[in-house]
Formats: sequence, structure tokens, C-alpha cells
Amino acid sequence: MKKIAPNIYVSTDYPGVNVGFVTLPAGAIAIDAPTLPRDARAWREQIEGTVEGPILYVILTDAHPDRVLSVGLLGAPVVAARAAYDRTSLYTEGFRRGVIEGWDRRYPKAAGELADVPLTLPEILFTDSLTLHKGGEDVVTRSVAGGAPGSAWVYFRKQDVLFAGDALVVGTHPFMEAVPDTKAWLRTLKALRRARYSKTTMIPGRGPLCDQSATSPLSEYIALARRRARSLRTAGRTRVDKAAAVAELLSRFPVSDDELELVQRRVKVGLDRLCEEVE
Repeated sequence: MKKIAPNIYVSTDYPGVNVGFVTLPAGAIAIDAPTLPRDARAWREQIEGTVEGPILYVILTDAHPDRVLSVGLLGAPVVAARAAYDRTSLYTEGFRRGVIEGWDRRYPKAAGELADVPLTLPEILFTDSLTLHKGGEDVVTRSVAGGAPGSAWVYFRKQDVLFAGDALVVGTHPFMEAVPDTKAWLRTLKALRRARYSKTTMIPGRGPLCDQSATSPLSEYIALARRRARSLRTAGRTRVDKAAAVAELLSRFPVSDDELELVQRRVKVGLDRLCEEVE
């Protein structure tokens, strides 16, 4: 855990997603939750050991399973965009088991407990934006076009700190299997390159803390994926063409041998989704 600005703490150490919180006189507001139950409990202990008071709310930056599976273990009402709620409510038990099996292959000693953690749905919803006002601090979360339904970011104006969620990931292949609109996502990234964010500390959904320059590699990746999806549509999505497109995208960010099969599958599914979009 690292303090990155007055009252704002971040951890990029947990597998899955980055998490953070802001301390307030009445307690804390958390942004996202670690995926594995042991990590979620440890994170809750760190938060409660830092503030004088409880965790008041947990804000989800989207409904990706990595953020949702253990969010209930933080013991606070969950805040999310309406579209994130809608997507979470559609997660079937079979889908959840599939996600848990994927985590169990990577972390066999830690992921088994996921099956015993009930799914927690967001209970405070917003469409465009929501301001949580506690102890003189406004915590503003806003819907944005990103990599998943219900993407949102949390911006702290006084500290100039932005939790971007998976609208921005750094040094890793984005999840695109459920992206609603990649053109709109590109516009979000372009907006983050405006002068007003030139000194902003950004916490991506995955990867190290960054500034606005980190948006360019992701924009280039999405633009390339869109071009390859259009080519695949024209070529009829042959197996050879698809394999070449996957290999080209894989070369954009480093992938360890242990993660290669998983990331290849992620890229393939993302390309299939983009082929549907460009049609």
C-alpha cells in the first residue's frame, strides 16, 4: 500500500486489479476490491487500520468479475454505474464457476475459497455521475466509455488523482470481450490526453501508476485491433488470418510464459467481439 496524495492510498500489489481508498473523517471510501478472498480481507484490514471509522462505500469502476467476486468482503454498500449492475445481475452460476476455475488454475491455494463467497450486487446506482459527500470531501464518480459495460472513473480534483478503472490499463492486454463501443473508448483516452490532465496522477485498472502519456499505447492497441477486426471480417475470419492478428497484438505488450495461454485466449475473444462491432 502506498500513499500517493493527501488522504489517498493505492495498492497495485494484488493479482487482478488495482485498488485504492480515500480517508475521510467518518471513515473511508474504497475504489474496487481485490479478487481473491484472502486479499480482500487483508485489504479491508489495511483500510480499517488506517482510518478512524468503517469503510463507508465501495465504488466499482466496472463489473468485470475480477472486481466483483470478493467485493462483498469489504463489508460496505457497493456503488456502481447502472450498466455495471445490469451486467453483474446476469452472471449465472455457470459463468461464475468458469471464472473461478480460471483463477484456481493460477492460484490453486487461494482461489478455492471464491466458491464460498456469495456474489454481491451493487446497491447504489448512477447513470451519469454521482457525488458522495462525507466529512467535507466530495468523491465524484462518473460514467465513461471504457472497456466494459458500466465503466466509471473516480476523480479527486483537489489532489488531482484519477482512478481510471479498465478505461486505462498499462503494460498489459486489455479485456475487450464485453466492450460496448471501442470508438467511444478511444474518445475517452483522447480526453485523458487534454491539458487539464497534464499533471494528473492516474491509477489504471491494471498496471503501474502513470500519467496521461500511458493512454497512447492503449489507444494504438485498440486502433490496431479495430483494423485487424475489419480485415478479418473482409477475409472471412480464416484461422490463419486470425492467428496472425493475435500474434501481432500479443507483440504489443510483454506476456510471461505462465500467462501466455490465458492472454492468447483473451486476445482471441476480444477480436471476436470487435468483429461483431465493426459489422
